[in-house]
Amino acid sequence: MSEIPTTSRSWWKQPPLWVGAGPLLIFLVVSAIDLALAKHFTETGKAIVSNALGGIWQWMVLLLFLIAIAIAISPVGRLRLGGEDAKPSLKFFDWCAVLICTLLAGGGVFWSAAEPLFHFQTPSPTFEGVTGGTAAAVDPALAVSFLHWGFLAWALVATTTTITYSILERRGEPLRPRTLLVNILPRQLVDGPLGDLADGLSVVAAIAGTVGPLGFLSLQLSNAAGQLPWLSDSAGLQSVVVLMLTAVFATSTVSGIQKGIKWLSELNVWLTIGMAAALLLLGPGLWLIQHFFSGFLTYLIHLPQMALAQNDSANNWVNGWTVFYWGWFLGYAPLMGLFTAGVSRGRSLRELVLAVAIFCPIVTNLWFTLLGGTGMHLELAGAGITDALAQNGAAAALLAILSALPLSGLLIPVGLILVVLFMCTSADSMSYAAAMVVSGRNEPPPALRLFWALMIGSLTLVLLRIGTGLGDSTSIDALQAFIVITAVPVTPLVLFTLWSAPRLAWKESLKQNRSN
Repeated sequence: MSEIPTTSRSWWKQPPLWVGAGPLLIFLVVSAIDLALAKHFTETGKAIVSNALGGIWQWMVLLLFLIAIAIAISPVGRLRLGGEDAKPSLKFFDWCAVLICTLLAGGGVFWSAAEPLFHFQTPSPTFEGVTGGTAAAVDPALAVSFLHWGFLAWALVATTTTITYSILERRGEPLRPRTLLVNILPRQLVDGPLGDLADGLSVVAAIAGTVGPLGFLSLQLSNAAGQLPWLSDSAGLQSVVVLMLTAVFATSTVSGIQKGIKWLSELNVWLTIGMAAALLLLGPGLWLIQHFFSGFLTYLIHLPQMALAQNDSANNWVNGWTVFYWGWFLGYAPLMGLFTAGVSRGRSLRELVLAVAIFCPIVTNLWFTLLGGTGMHLELAGAGITDALAQNGAAAALLAILSALPLSGLLIPVGLILVVLFMCTSADSMSYAAAMVVSGRNEPPPALRLFWALMIGSLTLVLLRIGTGLGDSTSIDALQAFIVITAVPVTPLVLFTLWSAPRLAWKESLKQNRSN
């Protein structure tokens, strides 16, 4: 990977560090002084952003997916990331494991149990004729979940950004968010304060996107621990969980990609396969397989309609679900694309798009069917899964589902270990990528990696406090609001890749053909 031109400044004097850390530190200070003010900022900001940019995000995500597919099936899809002589640094299984675990993250495991149940109870406006809580609501619930965690979401996170990074890296550009501005803006702006701003704000958005899943996971683990007779699900227990998780992924990110991150990803995948097999064998296996295909067909038929559902103040559902997810994944895109470019050297553009935008989404959709589908089947059988959801929120869904299955004493601890590992593989990767960006080094200093890991943990504690410290019944709203707000400044960076990725790929292909 290319590095930014070296300077005499130490990493802690680099402007992107303070551009990125500054807003987050200010938010931490304001929250410590006036929690109500911080809460007002997150709530108001999310409403303004969702109404102003939601429709733009919807169109952008759909177009981005179509452009990525066009690149893959065109002749330029043969181009290799890192050059024609580049060899993959990871075996195919290891590569897919890192992609799935890093990009899916703990948020995917959290929502795979809860989201299908929410849509099962209250169907999307796209399926307004469907009665919630009935067998007819199963496929629409899966279809909407597939929208939010399927082709469009994965393409947004790591296709056009990854392609842009990779081709420009071959031309000597650094793997930093500012590189997405090359050939779009004058060089003096890219190398100057505007480039520092792009790097720093991309770090802010990625850290916010990582804080969300960590917060969701802490709520889930706290709810599970609260079932023990000597513990209660409380803000204090949530804080202890966050501190323990932070210690785990901070240790992993300091150890590096080829050690902690890779090892956790491989372990994660094997545990996921084991859990999936258990859900098929111990749960309604044939019913789940049937509804995976029927739900997937419903998803494909209604994909344009769901993706471009009207976004206005009267349709709060779109803002609360689809726009939230697009804001979340949009904030991830600059750093996830950077990370994906780094671990995908030697792979062709076609392999990248097929893996990231097709294969990984299908695996994700299957996982949502196995876990969320099991919950819906149990609910139809009268197991009362949605009662736990109503009483304790989304965090209770996983435990309620696993508790209703045979061998629950084994499934519950394995499930909780699984979500911990998913979150840690995402948080350690984001800490590592953030350290790369602000230091300009492919091997950032351990102290800087640790700094970002601790920043993620600290922000999670604050946002959980905002959600529970002022009488709210859940912390999820505060986490979601913070994610959506921080996606705003990186929107232009990703939007530019809709033009730059196919243009650069085409030019590189012509150049290669002439040289041959």
